[in-house]
Order: sequence, then structure tokens, then C-alpha cells
Amino acid sequence: MHSLFRRGKAPAADGAVPAPMPMPMLTFPGKKALPFAGDTSAAERDADLPSLMLARAHVVALAASDSAAGKKQQASTTVTAGELRNYLRHIYASEMKGASRHQLLRFAWRDAGWPPGAVSGSKKTSCSSSSSSSSSAAAGQGQGHTSLATEHAVALFALAAELARAAAAEDRRGADGIRRACRALADAAGALSAATSKGRGAAEASGLCHMTDACLAAFERLMLAQALECYFELAVAGGKPPAVCAKIARQVSLDYQQVSIALDSLHQQPIDKSWAPHAQAKAAYFHAEACLLRARALRDEGAGCVGEAIARLRYATSAVLDGSVGKAAIKKSTAPVRDAAAWLRREVEAELAAAEKDNCQVFFERVPAADALPALSGLSEPLVRPTAVEKVVSDPDY
Repeated sequence: MHSLFRRGKAPAADGAVPAPMPMPMLTFPGKKALPFAGDTSAAERDADLPSLMLARAHVVALAASDSAAGKKQQASTTVTAGELRNYLRHIYASEMKGASRHQLLRFAWRDAGWPPGAVSGSKKTSCSSSSSSSSSAAAGQGQGHTSLATEHAVALFALAAELARAAAAEDRRGADGIRRACRALADAAGALSAATSKGRGAAEASGLCHMTDACLAAFERLMLAQALECYFELAVAGGKPPAVCAKIARQVSLDYQQVSIALDSLHQQPIDKSWAPHAQAKAAYFHAEACLLRARALRDEGAGCVGEAIARLRYATSAVLDGSVGKAAIKKSTAPVRDAAAWLRREVEAELAAAEKDNCQVFFERVPAADALPALSGLSEPLVRPTAVEKVVSDPDY
């Protein structure tokens, strides 16, 4: 028996169902920069502002070309993220100078539509209605402001969205793709964390969708849960012991439970209705995966552990995959998640049949009740953390 991702590399047995594709990652809609609102002639005569304006002009040009070309010819996430990183370095340099000359400029952004590859089903609604009509008109129906702290927070959010898109687009059937996705997700979490730390700046940008502290924190948690999912894939593909992989899988499950709670709490934001069930489905999936891996570790230990292994496997199907919450969430999730859950169910059932046969013929151990089992523990220390913002805005090494 092999786990999901390791099995994908092994030749399938005759009549065996092929391993499913890796489950999709959630992304979130970003921000598109608009041209400066109002007269910029005074800023153009300043000694320091033209470099900032030029860096922003490149970001605006990419946003405009995306809108004109359509989805098939949009700039790659690598190019867009590179321009945003360059722009953020210029913003940081302006902040360090501590001058207020940036107030000669009125920055403007608009909410982007759902990005390609997003797990999205509902229509996007605008969060811009709270802005003044004059500002919205001047900014091309976007949000205008003169605060460099606000500009820093919005640009960080835009970068995080691009990094999430890049991670979702990676081919995670190989170790290199998994590593790139994991790094991009950790970088996205770092950018969101830095945007939240901007405090007043992020608050002033709250007229844009998803720029509240609660939403930024929820998205950061989502990015970290998905990064840990990548770490789990690497651990299994790398042949780590089942007991170790079980702990990682359980932590992924716990993290996705927290993501689901956080997303459900965002009542005032246009959060796609498929997101929370997606997180709940992955929480159930990885809980069952943890039970399966723990059972394999117990069976490897031999006598004295087979009874608990059988109980874990029974619990994986009856309480996790067939439980009211898990079953409903999996049913509402996307086809790749449903396929992965069905595949995992077959693996659990096959492992259970083998364990019960061994117990009936060799071990004769009593099988404890599910409620008598100790809860599976997660990790004592986090394996993935948000990347430091200084590293996020530097040129990536991947």
C-alpha cells in the first residue's frame, strides 16, 4: 500500500484506478493599479518621486494590458510579481526618507476580477461603494488615496495575490513543482502579514475588497495551510516514515479547520461560497489521511498495535469521510477534491480489509471503540512560516 502522492509515481496494477491529480489550491482576486488621479506635474519636478512614479507606471501598464488582451494573453504572474516587487522597493525607499512629498500624488487601485485558476463559483461584488463619488470617478471607479502606508499595504496584497496564482499554477506532480508552490505560498503569507502590520494603511484601504485585518489574516492562514499541504506532499514523496507523515497530515487538517472558521466569519466581504466547503473538505481528507498513515505505522509495529490500527481505519471512513460535516463538504467541493476523497476511501478500505484479515488469522487483538482512541496529535512546532517581507520583495530564488 502506498500513500496518495507516492503511489502516483508507481506503476498502476492491472485494473487499478489511476492516482488522481493533486488537489487544487485556492487563490484570491488581487488588485489592479490605475493611473495617478489628478495632476502629477508638481511630483514630476521633484527630485525623488519620478523613480517611484516610473516603477508604478510599469505596474499600471501590465494591469492595462491584461484588461485589453483578455485572459489568454495576460502577463505571467512572474512578470507581474517582479514589477510589484520593484515597486514595493521604491515605496520602501520613499518611506525611509520620511518625506511627505508623496502627498503630491493620488494613488488609485481597483479590485481585480477572479484570477485564472481560482476555485471560484460566485460573482464578485464590489467593496468600493463606501468611497466618495469624486474619488471613485477620478480613480477610474477605483479607490484613491495619498497615503504611502496605504499604498504599501495594497501593493503587498496585490503581490500576495500574484504569488498565490503562481502557486496554484505549479505542476505539483513532481518535487520541484511542489517546492516552488510551497515557497510561493509562504511568500504570499509573508506579504499578507506585512500588509496587516501596516495597520492604519490597511485600514484606510478597507474600501477595497478584502483589505480588512480579519480578511488579511484569514487569507494568510489559508496560504500557510496550503503551504503545509505542499510540505506533506514532499514528505510522502520523499519516503518519510508513516508516523511522521501522519503528524503532518493531521496538522494540515487542523489548519484547514481554522481556515474554514476564519472564512465563515467574513460576512461583510465577498468571499466565494465554495471556499469554506473546500477548506472543510480538505480538513476531512487530511484527517482521514492521518488516520490511514497512523494505521500503517501501527501495523508496522506489529503485535499489540493491530487492534488500534483497525479502529483508526474504521474511524477514517465512518466518522471522517462519511461524517455529516466531511461528507457534505466533499460533496460541495470541486471534482478534483471529490476524486481524491474517493481514491483515499478505496485505500482506507483496502488497508482495513488487510488489517482485519491479519487480525483474524494472526493477532486476534481486541479492537477498541473509536471514542476510546486518543486524538491524533499534530505538530509541536510549525513547519512553514510566513516569509520575512524583506525577502518577499527581493528577487526570488525560484
